[in-house]
Amino acid sequence: MIVTASLTEAIEAYCGQRIFQAGPRLYIDGNPYHRPIGLAQLDRPDFTAPATEAQFLDPRQLVAGRILCSAYESDMILLPPNGLSSAKDDFDLFYSDEVRRLRDLIRPDLERFAFSFLADSVRVPPVRTLDELQAYFMAEVSAAGSPADDSGNNPLVDGLAPVKGSMRAITECRYAEEAAGLHLIQLALDALTEASAMARNLGGSYGVEQSELFKIFIDEFGYGVYSAKHSTIFRGMLASIGLRTDVHAYWSFYLTSSLVGTNYFNYLTEDHRGMFRYMAAVTYLEWLFAQGFADTGIMLRAVFGDRVDTKYCDEHAHIDIHHGRMTYEKLLLGFARTHGESVIPDLVRGIEETKLLLRLGDADFVAQIRWADTLAEHTTLGAALATAAADEGVAATLRPDDPFWTRVYDTDRLVAVTAGEVDVHAWATPRPHRLGRGDTLLVPRGRLHGLKAASSSATVRVSTVDRSEP
Repeated sequence: MIVTASLTEAIEAYCGQRIFQAGPRLYIDGNPYHRPIGLAQLDRPDFTAPATEAQFLDPRQLVAGRILCSAYESDMILLPPNGLSSAKDDFDLFYSDEVRRLRDLIRPDLERFAFSFLADSVRVPPVRTLDELQAYFMAEVSAAGSPADDSGNNPLVDGLAPVKGSMRAITECRYAEEAAGLHLIQLALDALTEASAMARNLGGSYGVEQSELFKIFIDEFGYGVYSAKHSTIFRGMLASIGLRTDVHAYWSFYLTSSLVGTNYFNYLTEDHRGMFRYMAAVTYLEWLFAQGFADTGIMLRAVFGDRVDTKYCDEHAHIDIHHGRMTYEKLLLGFARTHGESVIPDLVRGIEETKLLLRLGDADFVAQIRWADTLAEHTTLGAALATAAADEGVAATLRPDDPFWTRVYDTDRLVAVTAGEVDVHAWATPRPHRLGRGDTLLVPRGRLHGLKAASSSATVRVSTVDRSEP
């Protein structure tokens, strides 16, 4: 660990790079290197003390997530689909010696900050033998309601099946299309570079399991056929409902939990001591994906009707039945048979950590869409709470061409417009909530949003509010 002052200086130097600063646009097309981080919005840019589970939605986790995502992806090759000519300077900077030097300097401390809570929050069951591992895994996937069943009787692939869980929360929104779009945008964080983290575990020499993992990898890449590559199919799904398809076009609208969850897999593959946790996590997810993507396809058809292309969901609902069985038999049990008790606890930890991240991610997403769907009600509530402000707040003047950032707060806040008009962007799609002079919006802790002036200038005042019961 580097000392606090040096770490802060190195993080500030990294985030101060031109490509990590915001511009006036909400979306970033044709430039996968431009990633506004928002370090300056933190009240205290101190990442030395690890975040706890209670601080999972802390603004520092959002900023750390953006930094780590950029750090991991600078080991990947990213090129704009329409050519590099307009982004060549940013390409050179993103992969430059200085940015990579700073990346390597700050990454271990940011990983400690972002992921240490997993060791504190996850209790690993005392699974030590192969038989115990088999019983444990089957109990876990059964509890998740995801049998890997290819009998043809799975009701979840029937378009008439009910929408369940967080997918139902989407369909129940008054702005269901915006909620469904936000869900796909969270998936896009990983899906548009699908299997890139997995690629880090393909090299070396570790037996038959290496070849089994490669089978999944080549499935993801469409066996070398670009049109069959899963990220290509995912782009088709986005395009069918009018969403942008460039890598990180919606960078500013990734939720904290989406960044932490995607970074987790890069974290485990960047440090090969995490390989057994990774292999178990992949096994658990592959087992769940068949039902999960069937559910997603049902939700999308319920929201968008026939115009949505659900081939990506349908493909995963089918092939992940096979991937689930294969990873269970050939990876999870394969490693346990070969390496025994020395790795089984790590295998179990990978599953338990993934379960926690899934739970936290689901709660974050559902809270976001329910808040974004009720901004009018939260504006009324904000007005009622205006006299309860715990401080005088911080005022800022906004203009339409100002840099656009999204952020979260670590406490409930009131955003009051004292002059002009302001658009609040809580959906990733262009349906802002307009606030006029005298309006006050309640922004709960952890809710992602961005503000943009809708008049020639506008003034807002952000104050803390205590909504705790007396």
